[in-house]
Amino acid sequence: MKKFLLFLFLLMPAAVFANYNDIYIADIQYDWINKSEVEKEAIISEVKDIIFETPIEKQKDFKEQFKDKLKDKNHLDNYYAASAGYKELGDYNLSAFYYKKMKNIYMYALQDKKDVSKAYYYDALGKLRYVDFIYGEYPDFPYYSIQYRISGKPVSAIYFVSKDCQYLFKPDGEFEGVWYKHNLYNKESEIILTRTTY
Repeated sequence: MKKFLLFLFLLMPAAVFANYNDIYIADIQYDWINKSEVEKEAIISEVKDIIFETPIEKQKDFKEQFKDKLKDKNHLDNYYAASAGYKELGDYNLSAFYYKKMKNIYMYALQDKKDVSKAYYYDALGKLRYVDFIYGEYPDFPYYSIQYRISGKPVSAIYFVSKDCQYLFKPDGEFEGVWYKHNLYNKESEIILTRTTY
């Protein structure tokens, strides 16, 4: 019996060490609130390494690159379809963005079904404001996106673990938080922002 207890005693640190390193960012279950600071830092570091393998820099000639997208040619149709809650129209996927407690959208996104590597964000007047570059096996998870203003300046980088969970970073790699459904949580697991477009 003593040998068995000694064996268990010697095995316990190895078991704890194994669990410590078994951190999976693609875990669909959201448990950010319950993770230790060490686990959170490990996940942030892992995601950061994926997204920022090469530095995110301002894109040159961005407007020239997207000159045919600067104005949505089907603005009214897309705007009204997005406002009505359509998720697609013709060859495009649609998303609508609302101000809190308002029925009018302030922005909508278009994504060509034939080229899902980019999403285009238009204001209510049909002018292009942002472009997302999507990397990975989209629409399968995980994947990530980098968003740029029309000036070519990077805005954010997001790692999508699932429909419910995304890790948000600034363009310089600084961690901003974890989206879980409607709420954005910081490292301390405090809600710092709530979104209406989930």
